[in-house]
Amino acid sequence: MNLSQTLILRTKMLGAILRDARLKAGKSLKQAAALVGLSSGALSAMERGRRSAAISLPELELLAFYYRVPLGQFISTQPLPTERRMDFDPRLVISLRQKMIGAMLRRHRDEAGLSIRALAERVGYPSSRVSAYERGERPIPLPELEALLKVLGRLVDAYVDQQGPVAEWVQTQQANENLKQLPRDLRSFLADPQNQTYLRLAKRLSELSSEKLHGLAELLLEVTP
Repeated sequence: MNLSQTLILRTKMLGAILRDARLKAGKSLKQAAALVGLSSGALSAMERGRRSAAISLPELELLAFYYRVPLGQFISTQPLPTERRMDFDPRLVISLRQKMIGAMLRRHRDEAGLSIRALAERVGYPSSRVSAYERGERPIPLPELEALLKVLGRLVDAYVDQQGPVAEWVQTQQANENLKQLPRDLRSFLADPQNQTYLRLAKRLSELSSEKLHGLAELLLEVTP
């Protein structure tokens, strides 16, 4: 299967997952489209898997948040989410995220020693399109971002929001999921507010270098009867 066929298949699969997530969340096309500043027709085209209308990563992040669906259902393994009020401007978030992703793409291209033209040729896109992506002037459809990053030897996970409101939500879910994986006695210990002092101590110990930990262990042995 060549690159073009792979992108077509990936776009159609992504569209089907998007539609399924929206329907399960009980959201209309109009509601979801308004969230990310699209027309109902544009979102419908994304859900039908039209390559020319493929969704970008910032748009996907917000829709996953809105549908209360793990972002990992679309690109990687992530924990199950819980409902949360959206108290930020989605369009502003998408605009900022586009620029951040474009800057990261440019930096990784530079680190790979490729020109815009060279990268564009590797994936079969016009140089002007890749240039617009890097400037944050044009949303990067997720399948195209994946193709670009494959050439650069990077993973999409590294481009997922790490600081914004969606990132905070994902990190909270990750922490909850990690907690679920612990034995019951440890979960009970962590859930008890009276144990916060021990948890802070454990955190401080985890931040010490191995040399300092070794010295601390020797000191404890000296004072222990």
